[in-house]
Amino acid sequence: MLNRASTNQVIWKILRSDLAVQKNLQRNLINSRALAKYLINKYGLNTSLDAVISSIRRFQSEENFKEEEKMLLNIFKNAIISTKNNMASITLNIRPALFLKKIKPVENKASYRIITTPNEVKVMLEQPQLPNVKKLFTKDEIIKIDEKISEIRVKVSDTAVKTKGVLARIANELALANINLQEIIVCSPRFLIYVKEKDIVKAHDAIIKLG
Repeated sequence: MLNRASTNQVIWKILRSDLAVQKNLQRNLINSRALAKYLINKYGLNTSLDAVISSIRRFQSEENFKEEEKMLLNIFKNAIISTKNNMASITLNIRPALFLKKIKPVENKASYRIITTPNEVKVMLEQPQLPNVKKLFTKDEIIKIDEKISEIRVKVSDTAVKTKGVLARIANELALANINLQEIIVCSPRFLIYVKEKDIVKAHDAIIKLG
């Protein structure tokens, strides 16, 4: 049987990982007793119903949580959001230094977002640029190409980038809308979010609702 302190830790960890529950608790849309029964059954918690209800109520009244939520809402309320369709990505089995040498011939007025690891490079680019970039690399160097991608740009303040939970809130909100993320790039003070074109309207709406 979990003691009260352990119950608080377990319940708070569960609640902090579930954005949907957090939002509904803030709006008083969830009955604490019903939620407590659900958590006990879902996670097989060895504790009393009253102890779980108490932990949920403590979580709702926690000042740090309230302040974090208020700060996040203000950040997204003042964000500038724009979208861009007709994007693509190409993932390459190549070292970044060699990639930069090969990409120079098509650099002219091209716009790329580049993500690197020691042995791989992913390039987010406009669809019309893809054929010119693709022909620079061999079949063995090309791991994957994704087309029909859209970009969502979320521009926030410089301080917002340093605020805990901003990136997680964006990812969670899209997950709640059942949208699969292709990529997220943080380029302070912008978040560049990539989704399939078919999901762009839902994704855009989900991010706007954050504010």
